[in-house]
Amino acid sequence: MKRPRRREARAPGIRVVAAVAACLALAVAADASAALTAGRHTRQPVRLQDSARLVRLSSAVAVADGLLTLGLGARTCSTVHLVDGDRYRVQRREYFATAAWSPLPWLDTWAEVPWRTWSEGAGWIPASGSGLGDGAWEVRLSRALAGGALHAALSGGGNLPLGDAAAGLGEDALSPRAGAALTLCLWRDANVPELRLHVQAAHTWNRNEEAGYGWGTDGFDPWPSRYPAAVAVGGDGGNDITTLGAALEFRRGSTALWVEYSVDRFPRQEAVSAREQFSGVGAGLRWGLQEGWAAHGSYLVSLARDDAQTTWYPSFPDWTMSVGVSRQFSLGGRDRDGDAIVDRRDLCPDLPEDHDGFRDDDGCPDPDNDGDSIPDARDLDPDRPEDFDGFADHDGAPDPDNDGDGIPDGDDLCPDQPEDLDGHADDDGCPEELKDRDRDGVPDDRDACPDVREDRDGFADDDGCPDPDNDLDGIPDDQDDCPDHAEDYDGDRDEDGCPDQE
Repeated sequence: MKRPRRREARAPGIRVVAAVAACLALAVAADASAALTAGRHTRQPVRLQDSARLVRLSSAVAVADGLLTLGLGARTCSTVHLVDGDRYRVQRREYFATAAWSPLPWLDTWAEVPWRTWSEGAGWIPASGSGLGDGAWEVRLSRALAGGALHAALSGGGNLPLGDAAAGLGEDALSPRAGAALTLCLWRDANVPELRLHVQAAHTWNRNEEAGYGWGTDGFDPWPSRYPAAVAVGGDGGNDITTLGAALEFRRGSTALWVEYSVDRFPRQEAVSAREQFSGVGAGLRWGLQEGWAAHGSYLVSLARDDAQTTWYPSFPDWTMSVGVSRQFSLGGRDRDGDAIVDRRDLCPDLPEDHDGFRDDDGCPDPDNDGDSIPDARDLDPDRPEDFDGFADHDGAPDPDNDGDGIPDGDDLCPDQPEDLDGHADDDGCPEELKDRDRDGVPDDRDACPDVREDRDGFADDDGCPDPDNDLDGIPDDQDDCPDHAEDYDGDRDEDGCPDQE
């Protein structure tokens, strides 16, 4: 029975880590704000700087190809160790560098190398120490299913045995790891944040069978991961670890938030009970832009508890806090339509951009730049819409002065009859030999309403009569969103003047 006294050192300097996190967030903010402002003036959506990594788990969604992400971060934790019958709280910190590369649409890689340090050791735990620690790596193959609503991934990786095991900084063995993950994506194009449901299973073959994994020869146990010698758990393979977990992620614009739960289990539990094996709840945040800067943060709480019936002690950190910053760079990428705009930036990846000087950065061809329904190939002025005033409306070029008398049509009572500029009423645009009592530009001999001015709305403007309701649907044109198309009065938005066709 283990009945140790409890003796703990002071809590770690959480304020220092919080200050680092604030500085990292401020470093990202300027870049993100500038990119978001620029995005409001283009058709390009705001894209989050993506990563497969959550806290302990991974997503099955592929990272866009052709991207290299480099990052730096810090991680701190506080762990209670059992030393000669007493419990001591040891502080551990890591400063790490990460790199991720996605060379193909279905392939991405990741690696991390830490510099480890600890303090406040006691007994056989050195008072302090530091050095290069074991890293980690992963290669992942991903595939989208069901139109992108479901994603599946297979991964392989493990540790990088770089640390000095004698100094308590490494495992002194290469322990491979393989896993599988599924991700379900919901509300991808909705007005609410996208929801992703992640599940993952992985298995680690721990290779330091003889001694297990500890920091140094006196038994200073690190985390993660931690496992006993094989002889204590039934022989070779008995100290391998199976990891199961699930996560819930919310994504919107340039931000992702998630929570996760994961457990580690040995094949046999005689020497290490289930409650002593690691299980934990974590939460994380990523904020930043694709091909830009991003800030990362996570927090993990251990749920493992000691079982007095075993000789094993679960020296897992009570909590682990991590903050980091990363910069993403473009290294090419797939371009299905060959328009020199990679698919991750191309809003129309299967239609080549027309490169006509109009919105050429979105990857979509624009056959009618000015939206006047006259194709650019036949439009004499493709960047200015036709005014459709009944004069040369087929050429695509607006005609601000149809009759060429120097009086703009908007001020010209006779836009199709040039002013005679005889010094008499030359500002109205009408030649004075015309008899036009209502001065609407329609001569009285052709004016069906000679005392009521034509409204010049593009509908029956040659009869001289105003048409307050062009489509005769009972909704005045100035309140009618579709003045030339009669409302169908089907009980659905009948007040807008537009037919509601299925």
